[in-house]
Amino acid sequence: MKIFRLFLCILGLFTTAVMGQSHQETIPINGFEFTKAAESAWKPATVPGTIHTDLLNLRLIPDPFIGQHEAAVQWIGNQTWIYRTTFNADKLADFKHVEIKFGGLDTHADVLIDGRIVLQTHNMFRAYSLPLTEPQRKGDHQLEVVFHPAQIHDSLAAMRYPTRLPDNRTFSRKAGYHYGWDWGPKLVTCGITAPVTLEGWNIFKLKSVQVRTISATNENAILQAEVEVFANEPREIEIKGTVAETGTTVEKKAKLNPGNNTLVLPFQIQDPNLWWPRGHGRQALYHLNLLIDNQPVTKPHPFGIRKVELVQKPDDHGTSFAFKINGKLIYAKGANYIPQDNFITRPGYSQYHRLLTDAAHQGFNMLRVWGGGIYERDCFYNLCDSLGLMVWQDFMFACYFVPATPEMVNEISMEADYQIRRLRPHPSVVMWCGNNEIDEAWHNWGYQKLYGYTASDTATVWGDYQKIFNQLIPRLLEKLDPDRPYWPSSPQYGWGRAESLAHGDMHYWGVWWGNQPFEVYRQKTGRFMSEYGFQSYPHPATISQWAGDRENLNSENPLIKAHQKHPTGAATIETYLAREFAIPQDFDHYVYLSQVLQAKGMAVAIETHRIDAPRCMGTLFWQLNDCWPVTSWSATDYYQRPKAFFHHLKRLFAPVLIAAHLQSDTLSVRAVTDSADLDKLSATLTLADYQGNKLMTKAFELSLKRNEGKTLATIPLKQLLQNREVDTTNMFVLIGLNDKEGRMLSHCRTLLCSPKNFATSSIALTHTLQKTGDNSFTLTLSATKPAFDVFISTEKDPEASFSDNYTDVLPGVPVEITIKSKLTLEELQSTLATRCWNQQDETQKRQ
Repeated sequence: MKIFRLFLCILGLFTTAVMGQSHQETIPINGFEFTKAAESAWKPATVPGTIHTDLLNLRLIPDPFIGQHEAAVQWIGNQTWIYRTTFNADKLADFKHVEIKFGGLDTHADVLIDGRIVLQTHNMFRAYSLPLTEPQRKGDHQLEVVFHPAQIHDSLAAMRYPTRLPDNRTFSRKAGYHYGWDWGPKLVTCGITAPVTLEGWNIFKLKSVQVRTISATNENAILQAEVEVFANEPREIEIKGTVAETGTTVEKKAKLNPGNNTLVLPFQIQDPNLWWPRGHGRQALYHLNLLIDNQPVTKPHPFGIRKVELVQKPDDHGTSFAFKINGKLIYAKGANYIPQDNFITRPGYSQYHRLLTDAAHQGFNMLRVWGGGIYERDCFYNLCDSLGLMVWQDFMFACYFVPATPEMVNEISMEADYQIRRLRPHPSVVMWCGNNEIDEAWHNWGYQKLYGYTASDTATVWGDYQKIFNQLIPRLLEKLDPDRPYWPSSPQYGWGRAESLAHGDMHYWGVWWGNQPFEVYRQKTGRFMSEYGFQSYPHPATISQWAGDRENLNSENPLIKAHQKHPTGAATIETYLAREFAIPQDFDHYVYLSQVLQAKGMAVAIETHRIDAPRCMGTLFWQLNDCWPVTSWSATDYYQRPKAFFHHLKRLFAPVLIAAHLQSDTLSVRAVTDSADLDKLSATLTLADYQGNKLMTKAFELSLKRNEGKTLATIPLKQLLQNREVDTTNMFVLIGLNDKEGRMLSHCRTLLCSPKNFATSSIALTHTLQKTGDNSFTLTLSATKPAFDVFISTEKDPEASFSDNYTDVLPGVPVEITIKSKLTLEELQSTLATRCWNQQDETQKRQ
């Protein structure tokens, strides 16, 4: 009996040890070093990282973001690079299975363990894992990753493909912008771009978790947790899920079969807090805790309760294109987003947080992750979840035809499978889009004629397109993520076709590419504007960081041209600038005016798009940010220094917008709200002259329906001027829109002539500065006469931030601005500078 009791005791201890052991455990692999192939000098590497950042860290190459150094580092992309380290899996000896996992390899790589190739990769957009053999699980082993040049791979693959394609980069599953774009440098990098780890597991391992919203109202949400588990052998388990915030619990017994298993846990939450886009409610997130056999198998899994629908219904204007969240139509306001750096591992969490938080504060509720970049990091989507920024997610294809070879189809299938599973838990992701502009390229860009495509060529290229974007990807989405809409290609029609105004989403490039005036935006509004834009130079401090002293710079300087990637960019900016302003001699003033110009043009577009609701239900400009210091379409530059346009977005993306413009000697005043129906509003229109004198005031009351643009008044110019024969080049109109409590909801300023014809005057801009806290100051600006788009800066602290900038300052109406700066009060006071475009200064005009 004693022996039997001893046996039971030992068995109990053994069982407790097994059951108490974690189902999975992960340990990192570090200590990498690198070298160029055929060289023996090994140097320390940073993983995650890229070859360029490793060489930069060791000061072995010049910074390609500075001066004209981009050309000096092109050799890097044509070399083979080797990374190596040693690993030891002894800590995972108690697990039945041990795998080595690569979160990201860019792009064409051989992975070797102890000199033997165990894995070959050709896709930077997916993770890889492989089991370690029994000998590899014991003791130290050498791990090598050999990266082969993507451009050589692309050239060889293009030779094997039966038809010539417009660009060889499409033969690699690699970020398209690495090869250069009309806003970015050519830096074809490589490297280990995500952590390398060892993972141990026993009978099964958790693959993915998602919580689907089956239905949701304010009273009840019907939900379904889907837990994917991979098992190595049959096993009976108990799985339990608990919602941390409500205590809601669901559990079941299940049998795991060898291979992939999906366990479904249905549950409900009473009186749920729904997830809403910014400006329409809370961004409520719940957390699901999972136990299998009473053991935690993952950290708390966040989820949001929300339903999404892409509404496309025939109407009097064509076919609608609108997002409906939780049964409510949402007007989308935002931008196209590109990677924040050419070297994707370099931006840290603080950079992501600042960019997305700043966008949210300006009124954004959507970002489009553009298809020529990358599927962003988890922190990007986590931030979008918490900030209420809807994500239009492109698959990573842009502009160039994709060859559907068996190898490429296999890579795309694994990539899409991986990314869909990774991103589907995020409530912020509201739509998948197959590609950017490839359908348009096929139908409108003339490649068939340019390359002399035969009928066979046409069948091959277009057939490959259909196979990927109309078959492979939608089938995977139907299987893995059936609750989100899929849009095959953006836009549906090119901007030169009449259908683009009536159906689908629209990329309108008649302004910029077509040199059409900004006013054309008023006639060219589609159902959802997913691309449009205009360039400007970045912040002066940003230019100094790549070009040095700005005193002798101009748009033709080689240092400036090296950071302008559009073939006619400088000329196009000047063409439009000459329409609106006198071209200045001073380069800093030229840079300033380019930003005012961009802000003006984008205001025309956004005001038109928003006020055209409900016919148009979204406006996403090109582009939010930059991947290096450059002259581009961005609203905030590489160093996150906001341009004039970014500051103006606070007004343009506010819930309520009022706007006025002069057309055919008639002033049209229009308004819209996207938040709620509003009544008992009051608007005040003031006609003033360049001295600040008020010549006429008109008040009227109004109400607004949500998402219904409304014309408030059409006033003939003669009536506005009260039939007086006066010079309109010294007049402007101010309009303020207030709620019934007298709070300002929106405002606008409209000239009655072109800015270059507007009367300038000698303006005394004065300020007072007060320190209000650590690194915090309050600036109060005053002006003796109206000063438009006043730019405030300090050369001594280029990182100083301003709560507002490029603002109007009117006589008798002081403007308060909060400044964050590392400077002392005295330093900031002595270095603050202001400029405005209607200040009388003849030295700024080019002779």
